[in-house]
Amino acid sequence: MRHLSAALVGTVVVFMWGFLAWAALGIWDFAFVTSANQSVLMQSIDNNCVESGAYVLPAMPECSTDTAEGKATWDSYSLQHQKGPLALVLVQRVGTEAMAPLEMAKGFVIEFIAALLLTCVLSAIDGGFKRRAGIGLTLALFAATAIWGVQWNFMHLPTNYVLANWLDVIVAWTLGSCAISFMLSRKKAAA
Repeated sequence: MRHLSAALVGTVVVFMWGFLAWAALGIWDFAFVTSANQSVLMQSIDNNCVESGAYVLPAMPECSTDTAEGKATWDSYSLQHQKGPLALVLVQRVGTEAMAPLEMAKGFVIEFIAALLLTCVLSAIDGGFKRRAGIGLTLALFAATAIWGVQWNFMHLPTNYVLANWLDVIVAWTLGSCAISFMLSRKKAAA
């Protein structure tokens, strides 16, 4: 029960941080750019991306550089890649209601599962609040860097987009770690 209540409090903290940062305060708005030609872009995606998925542009060719034709294909791709633009277009063919209640509920459940896993790790740490919270910060730094740093480097995601998501993970899960650590320390002292 102690783990569940600590995870629940941590989830509420992370969820509320997400609402404040993304919706209420808009502190990560710098991560997204808009296009005056949004309708043209959306029509092009609708016409050319026939299934849901991640489209990498330019797409890496499947060719062997052992042949003249394969080398020419690779060289053409390499020149396109150097020239740019580079794009990772994430397409979901089926639309959905913006900020749907079910989407919020699923987000809460996902964050609860993550908080429960974090609670299990932090409860195994000897020491009080400060030690657990410090390890929670380290885990947040690890997760954010392992995910967003690698995506920034290899998938060439825009720096502002990666920075906003990297910082958001660190802040959200450091706050969540502090809440979980507080609850675990409080429960242990009361026992």
